Amino acid sequence: MKISRLYLKIFLAFLLVLMVSEFTVIWIIHTGWAGSPRMKRTEGQLMAMKNLTEMEIESKHLSPEQEKEALTPMLKTLSKSFHAEVWITGPYSEIVASSSEIIPDLTLHLEDEPTKTAEGVYIYKERRKGMKSVYGTYSSDIPEGYPFTYHLFHPWKQFEEEIWFLRGQALITILAALFLLPVALRIIRPIKKLTISAAKLGQGDLTQRVEVRGKDEVAELARTFNHMAEGLEKIIKSNRELTANVSHEMRSPLARMGISLEMIREKINNNKPEQCETFISGMQSEIVHMDTLIGKIIEFSKLDMQKVPPMNDSIHLDLLITELLYQYQPTADHKKLKIVSDLGDVTITDCDQNAIRVILDNILGNAFKYTEQNGVIEVELRAKKNELLMNKAVIQISNTHSPVPEEELEEIFNPFHRLKGHDTPGYGLGLAAAQKIATMHQGSMQATNTEKGFTITVTLPIAKG
Repeated sequence: MKISRLYLKIFLAFLLVLMVSEFTVIWIIHTGWAGSPRMKRTEGQLMAMKNLTEMEIESKHLSPEQEKEALTPMLKTLSKSFHAEVWITGPYSEIVASSSEIIPDLTLHLEDEPTKTAEGVYIYKERRKGMKSVYGTYSSDIPEGYPFTYHLFHPWKQFEEEIWFLRGQALITILAALFLLPVALRIIRPIKKLTISAAKLGQGDLTQRVEVRGKDEVAELARTFNHMAEGLEKIIKSNRELTANVSHEMRSPLARMGISLEMIREKINNNKPEQCETFISGMQSEIVHMDTLIGKIIEFSKLDMQKVPPMNDSIHLDLLITELLYQYQPTADHKKLKIVSDLGDVTITDCDQNAIRVILDNILGNAFKYTEQNGVIEVELRAKKNELLMNKAVIQISNTHSPVPEEELEEIFNPFHRLKGHDTPGYGLGLAAAQKIATMHQGSMQATNTEKGFTITVTLPIAKG
């Protein structure tokens, strides 16, 4: 099985933390020597040797030979038990009894200041040439008149505590290496799936989605990937539809221009140039139509490419709507339309005035264009609070139009989409552009069939939240 780089990174990070903790613990042990287990043990061993010696001799008056004979076996037993050299001296530093015939050289130990315990034990420590040693001494008041001093010398290569600590650390490292492997695999598996899906998405498979499990960072990454994939699919699908629609829109005038060109060639060949004017005028009309269409397409495409415009304007929506209705009054008079407006005093801030004007102009333009003779157009403006208690400006523009099929209520916001059964001139880009601009302003647009007829509802934040 191949070890992944992520697993190695996790394991090395754990190893680093382990090493830092190990050195920290060792440092604490050495700096806290006075309260260390070695100090407590040395003190306890010396006090045990003192108590056993006092029990052995009690209050007997023994000669030096008798004391040595009585105490030497006990000291040898303690030496084996303590893994140390032990001996007893008299008040003049003479040897009373010892566990071995040779007394260790303590010159180097006595050069440093000792540590004194609560029981009055003095403990010296030394470290040189890879060896560590501890020398402890305790002066007693017994026997009376000839007090003993107890000595304990313990040399070793490593502190026993350090050996066990290092063994524990090594064991923890091995266990961590084993247990981190399934943890790393659990983390890596969804990431690998994300990598594979991202590669397929990059190759053009826009249907790629990944399964989302849990609520951790990897699950959040998966949700973000799915959201990104959905957005890319919509954008690419929209671009493909835009290309197809542009091709369709451009093909018809080009075909008509081709026919006109053939007719002009035919008239010229028949020596009838005076009859070419009609076809030339038609071609000029088609060129104007194509130029206008290309301009609309460029404007619509810029909404996707350009950065969000500065949102520094403040608009009185009621005044803007009133101004636009006044501009459409000649159309209303010509078609004998009735305009009903119910406009509240609503002002929005943090917006782009020209962009908001485009939204309302496109919607009102469609309303006046598609309302039949003697129809009614109603405009309502209100300030409302949504479910999050945020103030929103709600604009409803209705016109007396026959109900639009439900499947077309969403499609009318797609570029080049036109209502079926209508031959009204237009390019089908107005509502698509208006919706994009509303989204840029953190707003929304919705088309519905109501009792008033066909209704477009625009919702815009009164101020940025």
